Amino acid sequence: MNIILTRKDFSSRFYWIYPIIIAIAFVLMLTVASAYSALQLSKRVTESGNNLALRVNALKNRATNQKHNTDFSVSWDKIAGKSIPSPSKMAKRSIQMVSKRFLQKYRFRTKSLPRHWPLRQGRVSSGYGKRGRRMHKGIDIAAKRGTPVYAVEAGTVVRSKRVGAYGNLVEIKHSNVYSTRYGHNSRNLVKAGDKVKRGQKIALVGSTGRSTGPHVHFEIRQSKVAINPIKYLGTIGSFDLSENIKLSKLVKIK
Repeated sequence: MNIILTRKDFSSRFYWIYPIIIAIAFVLMLTVASAYSALQLSKRVTESGNNLALRVNALKNRATNQKHNTDFSVSWDKIAGKSIPSPSKMAKRSIQMVSKRFLQKYRFRTKSLPRHWPLRQGRVSSGYGKRGRRMHKGIDIAAKRGTPVYAVEAGTVVRSKRVGAYGNLVEIKHSNVYSTRYGHNSRNLVKAGDKVKRGQKIALVGSTGRSTGPHVHFEIRQSKVAINPIKYLGTIGSFDLSENIKLSKLVKIK
């Protein structure tokens, strides 16, 4: 009888200890899990810090290299391509302003014209713009019949023939964007397919087509659309038609 009571007493005591053991085990599990999470977080923070340090060092090295390298054109051209000017070139090419009175000084009498114009001697007899209901898509430079007409820049002749109101026309393609036209010639000196240089004689002044007197009608086409030649003639030396740079955006008329 005493033995039975002892066993019951032991079982009763263990029944109360069992929940405590479970609670302690649960606390230990939480502690271990928390410690593991803290360890993983510390590891990630350390890795992020190391990566950030590497990036900062890389940026410092790039900044140091660029400090000693003032010519950015090579690296820029590799990225952007040869058809786009380098940043250093664009910096020199900020938007230029051309006065509306630019052509006026060449209008009243025959005189020497600026270098690389279509004629060496002459006067501007008509400017670009509307003539009543009709749009005059270029400028007219009057000169004696037979005066040489020159290519303003190098290019390929795409037309050399009689074309309606233009009379005898020479058209030269300078790039994917630009072409120039020289109309009313008494005689064309080049043919389609010819390669011409800047300043090469391409025609002789005449009065063919719709014309009231000897002159050359000079046009510039940007993406096949006529633009005011003053934007080019007023900035010769700063822009080349062989480049794919739109004068309509970089040259303004005031």
